[in-house]
Amino acid sequence: MGGFGVYFTLASTTMLNSPEYLKYLCERQASTSIGASTARGMGPKGTIQAARKYLKSLDLKRLKKRSQTAFIEELEIATGELMNCLPKDHRHWGSARKFINIFLRGCCYNKYLSAHHKLETIEPWLEVPLDSHVAKGLKLHIGRGELPRWKGVIHLRKDESDKFQLFAADLAKRDGVNRVDLDVKFWRRVG
Repeated sequence: MGGFGVYFTLASTTMLNSPEYLKYLCERQASTSIGASTARGMGPKGTIQAARKYLKSLDLKRLKKRSQTAFIEELEIATGELMNCLPKDHRHWGSARKFINIFLRGCCYNKYLSAHHKLETIEPWLEVPLDSHVAKGLKLHIGRGELPRWKGVIHLRKDESDKFQLFAADLAKRDGVNRVDLDVKFWRRVG
């Protein structure tokens, strides 16, 4: 039994010390973050591949900032870059932001990527990935008419997203979690 524990500890430490394997892990996170259910209705064939390609190339060090303001500014830049990588006529701000938010959530939830990039410092600033499930859940908690009408991810504008994110931050604080974690609460359930 003791031998297995030593092997597991060495393997864990080795992963963190291997830039090659950390790169593979980040690429895997990009691939698993954006799948058919994530991108349903957000663009033609090629949308998923374009999003994955961009996310695989995204240097997570860019997003490691000292302030929430600086982080949000960099997130905006990355959202614009990803949007420009999507198929022409399907470059939606809402889709790009959802893809990045899901990817970043996955990186934070991955112990190796989070530890290597020290993502715990930005985790409180991450946005909840917005979709119909999250929008419905948030609306149930705030009350009718307080948040913008949900028209779908591809129709989501930044000003509308900001309203959802502001309320999500308040709700997360009440729940004792980070805003990004609300996705776990609302994924395919309401309440």
